[in-house]
Amino acid sequence: MRTTTALFLNWVLCTALQAPLLLAGEQTATFRLIGLSHPEREEDFHQVMQSLPDLKLERWDAAKAEITLRYDSAKVFPTSKPDQVFPPEKILEQLDKLIGQASNRTFSLTAPISVQDSELTKVEIPCGFLDCKGCRYAVYLAVAKTEGVARASVSSETGVLKAWIETGKTNREALIEALKKARVELP
Repeated sequence: MRTTTALFLNWVLCTALQAPLLLAGEQTATFRLIGLSHPEREEDFHQVMQSLPDLKLERWDAAKAEITLRYDSAKVFPTSKPDQVFPPEKILEQLDKLIGQASNRTFSLTAPISVQDSELTKVEIPCGFLDCKGCRYAVYLAVAKTEGVARASVSSETGVLKAWIETGKTNREALIEALKKARVELP
């Protein structure tokens, strides 16, 4: 009996140490972050997060444009009933609203992509001289929300847009069309 109890307590302790310690009412969720157009924007996002004390950045993967947030439902949904459970799409909607308001809609959240990196194709499109943060962001935004684009970035040194795409959902030509539609002058 003691051995069983000791093994159970050991398992509980090991499990607790592997998972992030959550306080009562706290939850975590992972999202795709739209707005990381280039490395300079990382600091912008961290500033946005500092302005949102009810959200904590639990995990950050800039390369995949993916974040995990920790939040307390009672604080994120202040008019909710105690112990009310919200569906994932409602949580995404509310957290996106909070981050969007704090960043003047320069950052937003979507559901994380469901494909592995090995299933993505990297596409590079030269976009010319992009000398300011706003220009790079506009080029990025023209393709970032396109269906089939897992993530994108723009180089400030080379002016090249890099997009990782699901080839069954989009292609290079569709990205070029999206850039032209956004009035991006391609060389």
